[in-house]
Amino acid sequence: MPRSTGLLLLVALGVALAAAPAQAAPDPLEPVNRRIHALNRLLQAHVLGPVAEAYVDYTPPGVREGVANAFANLGEPITAISAIAAGDLGRAANAALRFGINTTLGLGGVSDAAAPLGFVRRPMAPADVLCGWGVGSGPYLVLPLIGPSTLRDASAMVATGAALSQAIGPDIVLGWRAGDLFTTYAGFHAELQQIDAQALDSYALHRSAFLQRRAATCTVDRRAALDEDDAAAGEVAAAD
Repeated sequence: MPRSTGLLLLVALGVALAAAPAQAAPDPLEPVNRRIHALNRLLQAHVLGPVAEAYVDYTPPGVREGVANAFANLGEPITAISAIAAGDLGRAANAALRFGINTTLGLGGVSDAAAPLGFVRRPMAPADVLCGWGVGSGPYLVLPLIGPSTLRDASAMVATGAALSQAIGPDIVLGWRAGDLFTTYAGFHAELQQIDAQALDSYALHRSAFLQRRAATCTVDRRAALDEDDAAAGEVAAAD
């Protein structure tokens, strides 16, 4: 993706979303989100799940690791551009070096040749850049097939996909994203099945887990969540 295109899209998205105050991902679309979550679970049970199980059963672990490494390597340029936008030049250099080393010495990224040399993977996405800029999460969303997200994160993903499609073509971008998402899902399919089977409310569990993970990595989300906790504690104290 051209650096100027990616940065311009991030700036425009940041300005558009920054007009709203930061908040801890409210869920005003819960009825719709629950329907999409139910659809995702149905697809996982009857389509993605069986395919993922066959992939794990019939593909050697070394091959699966190589495929996952190759898809991850294709994401290093996005990490580099995101890190530049965030002002983290060290992470940007690390991503650029990883991409160069793994694409050549790692046979297109199949082998993570950069890690033994001290260049470990430190991913960063455009959504993380918006977090660093103080852009609030916006409403919680559940996306078809992809799952939990927020307005900010989903918008960043769409903007990135649009920029990449212009740069290298939509077919390549769609193939990469689909392959990356599938290999990631296949690695966690069994654990997700167990968790969902034991959960009283699968939707609430996924929402809570996602928002807690984002709060752990995004300062503005963490601050908003703490503010909500403080406000709730104040209301309880006032009621007493």
